Amino acid sequence: MTSRYKPELMRFMAFTNGVAYSSDYVFTMSELLNITPEHVCRWMNQQAYGDPEPDESMKPIHRRSSTLEFAKKAISSFMTRINTTWDPVNKRGNPTRSDAVNKLIKKVKKFEVRREGAESKARRAVEFAEFLNLLLLVRARWKSDDSSYLVSSVLKLQWHICARIDDMMKLQFANLSPNTQYPSTLLLQMRWSKNIHEERDAPEQIIIDSLDPKMCVLLNLAVFIESTSSVMSSEFVYGNPKDGDHVVRRFLTSMVKNDSFKKLKTGKLGTHSLRKGAATNVYRSRGAVLL
Repeated sequence: MTSRYKPELMRFMAFTNGVAYSSDYVFTMSELLNITPEHVCRWMNQQAYGDPEPDESMKPIHRRSSTLEFAKKAISSFMTRINTTWDPVNKRGNPTRSDAVNKLIKKVKKFEVRREGAESKARRAVEFAEFLNLLLLVRARWKSDDSSYLVSSVLKLQWHICARIDDMMKLQFANLSPNTQYPSTLLLQMRWSKNIHEERDAPEQIIIDSLDPKMCVLLNLAVFIESTSSVMSSEFVYGNPKDGDHVVRRFLTSMVKNDSFKKLKTGKLGTHSLRKGAATNVYRSRGAVLL
């Protein structure tokens, strides 16, 4: 995580001190203790408004509140008193954990609600009907594009277990096992998700078949394995993780731009839309069952 946070700290310190630091520079405890909420607010204002001291007429059109929250988290991770709320009287503690910083981010969020802030780049969840449409488009490419077998299998399994595309690419054959209790199903353990830190975070999930060939995970996994001669040469189900990830993302981008793909609502779509769609569909189905 430090590798993601360090560049943010470097940009913040360069802005605050007016110094161009090298990427391998290590800040001293004294330098970090000199940081105040005012420094953090000036940096965030510069990012959001384009000015460290914006006036009332200015709008935060350059950065979203989510970007500011990431900056807050990144800078906070390097603070010597990381868990201490900022004390404005004694001027001690973590400067990112101050009222001034929190109010600044809250104000930016208010502008976003009013559609006066920076445009969101977040991808919306794909609707279930859109997902089915996408599966049909991928299936139509089976005869002309061998990679469509991989994409078809990835999409169905990814939807089935509500996983991210990059996590799917790291799925190993060792993570799959027969289910002796229910022989028509498979057991799967997802061990590569960013939220998995301990053994108990990776419970066995049951992979169930479907009477609908478009949605059947087991059928499409079998089709992929049977049609791919090199599949058993790798410990990973979908081959080299980086190569497979690029193939899926490139394929999906092409499909979404296809004239035959019918979008049911406005909003940007991307690979993360699939995980959002799967999670949203589960939530809606759960609500329907409860009703």
